[in-house]
Amino acid sequence: MPRLSTRCIPAAALLGSLFALGGLPEAGATTPSHLYELNGSFADALGGPALNPLGGSLGASSYSFAANQGLSLDNAVGSSIYTIDTSFALDQTNGYRRLLDFKNALSDTGLYNLSTALNFYNVATGGSGAFANGQTVRLTVSRDAAGNFSGYINGVLQISFNDTAGLAQFSGPNQVARFFVDDNAVGGEASAGSVDYIAIYDTALSAAEIANLHPAVPEPQSYALLLSGLAALAWVKRRTDKQR
Repeated sequence: MPRLSTRCIPAAALLGSLFALGGLPEAGATTPSHLYELNGSFADALGGPALNPLGGSLGASSYSFAANQGLSLDNAVGSSIYTIDTSFALDQTNGYRRLLDFKNALSDTGLYNLSTALNFYNVATGGSGAFANGQTVRLTVSRDAAGNFSGYINGVLQISFNDTAGLAQFSGPNQVARFFVDDNAVGGEASAGSVDYIAIYDTALSAAEIANLHPAVPEPQSYALLLSGLAALAWVKRRTDKQR
């Protein structure tokens, strides 16, 4: 059997295989402006402001919070146009459970789980079954230049409305975003849970982009695939150099 020459395996082909298997981001993929991996740190992996914990416990791969504990973030969403992408699980999904507060704890207005449905109080409610106790979901919300607000669970549209009143604009001098914390100190509309990451984009991603959006934080197997692919590329280059 003839030996397979390494010249027959161009680097582009190997890179293409990595893209196809998810080991590298797709070419031209939109990248976040802020990324909080919550892997033992509240820092922004892209150099922006850090998250502020409101209680809770930071682990090696996620942040866990009790009811009415969560995270806040100053000045990361710099305009009324944005996309926020996060992966989390709630322990309780009955009734109202706060997900995202836009008004720095000064209003009930905001994003909730409402008895397993995605809800923007008091404007729009999606279909039931979007959430379940202890189930990890991926929430993505966007607001475009025309004020259109959309909320997705696992890439599927749940709610949308035209935000003419600016309800989904972050207010106050620091434009504070608060995650999982109720505006009431008693915390009756909050749940314990955990969050894996938060990614923020300075643009409103389209429905198609959100549906095809890969997790901002690579899975461990993706890291392994990436490293093995880079090693293969280095080996090919060495063999090719020797044959010249």
